[in-house]
Formats: sequence, structure tokens, C-alpha cells
Amino acid sequence: MATNGKRTLVIGVGNPLRRDDGVGIQVVRALAEKPLPDGVEAIDAGTGGLDLLFDLEEADRVVLVDAAEMGQAPGEVRVFDAAILDGKTEVRFTSLHGFGVAEVVALGRAVGVEPRMTIVGIQPADVSPGEGLSPALAARLPEYLALAEGALRASCEP
Repeated sequence: MATNGKRTLVIGVGNPLRRDDGVGIQVVRALAEKPLPDGVEAIDAGTGGLDLLFDLEEADRVVLVDAAEMGQAPGEVRVFDAAILDGKTEVRFTSLHGFGVAEVVALGRAVGVEPRMTIVGIQPADVSPGEGLSPALAARLPEYLALAEGALRASCEP
């Protein structure tokens, strides 16, 4: 699944000390426990920041999982093309992580780092300090994992 010596990455972003903000990390950790195809790596990027750019630079394809403010009911999930980060939508990948996902992707584009990217955005219910997902998101974790796996399969198609 990797091409030109580059990898396919599934990246979970978030802060597990801010409850639902850590949902991307929970999903990628669950995915990492499964056998992954050759050339695919699951990465817990934590609060991301500019370090995320280095991961993107080494990838041909990326599935990024993160909490996203979409104005939906808590726990709702959407799968987007990275074009969603161009600012033409109400979806905000606001960051409790410092330098946010949208900013990193924009910076990457500016310097020619543009892997094919799919984003799994999950509407948080609770981003207050604390560990563990809210009941609304915890109950749907298997669904999020299945969507991330589906996005991974789709991203690897020509």
C-alpha cells in the first residue's frame, strides 16, 4: 500500500486529558492492536502540533482521526476529504492541541507536502479536563474504528 517508499498512515490526534478531545487517539490505539497491511502504520500523534508535518511529509496517504466541531449531536461522525480544511465549511478542527490540524495541513500544502488525506471527524460531547471518553462517544468507539478502517481501505484504492 505504500508507494515510492512512502507509507500509508492512520493518525490519531487529540489530548486524552481533555476527555472527548482524545477520541482520535483512542481509535488509532484500537486500530494498532489489529494486524495492519504492509506499508500501513497507526500513529498516536498526541496533540500533534508542528510534529504532525513530519509524519505527513513521509506519507503518500493519510487517514486522520480527530474530534471536530461540526454542530452535530455528540458522537456524530463524518468522513471528509482534506479539502474540508480549506475553510469553505462550518466544520472546525479547532485545536485544543496548540497548532491545529488545519494549520498543519495548510503549512504542508505551502511547502509541497500534500499526501492524499481522508479525515474522520467526530463531534465531541465533553472536552473538559479529565480522562476517558464521554458515554456518548465511548458507546460508539467500535463504529469509529470501523469507519477508520473503511477510510483506510478506500484511501489505498488507486
